[in-house]
Amino acid sequence: MNFLLHFIFVTAFLLVYIVGIIILKPFRIHKKRPVSTIALKVSYLFYLACFMLLAYLILFASPVAEPTEEMSEEKVINIFTLFSVLAFFLPNIGIMIRRAVKNWRITYNCIFTVLNLAFAGGLLYYIFTITWEIR
Repeated sequence: MNFLLHFIFVTAFLLVYIVGIIILKPFRIHKKRPVSTIALKVSYLFYLACFMLLAYLILFASPVAEPTEEMSEEKVINIFTLFSVLAFFLPNIGIMIRRAVKNWRITYNCIFTVLNLAFAGGLLYYIFTITWEIR
């Protein structure tokens, strides 16, 4: 039963990722802004993969408790929660409203490319620094 649940969630995450690729069309060349548009779309897909990996780990693995250093556990959880909420909303809003931006689109694409990569890096940091135990 546990294997079936893992399989269903992995399949659902892969389906969401494939739909994201189909909707974004990441390698369709834009005539006016080819580099910045491809960079934005590829960085968003990288962020999405990192976010779904962390979501899978949170659903099916539990962090192994380690002794905390100088920071209190409550402060770490608050920082992680704030970062997670921002990581959920900002890249998704950025990719959805990109077509509404007309005048400064290259700058917009570059800003959100950096933002997507920063959030993906933060998510990867959480994934690799926390010791996970698969349930």
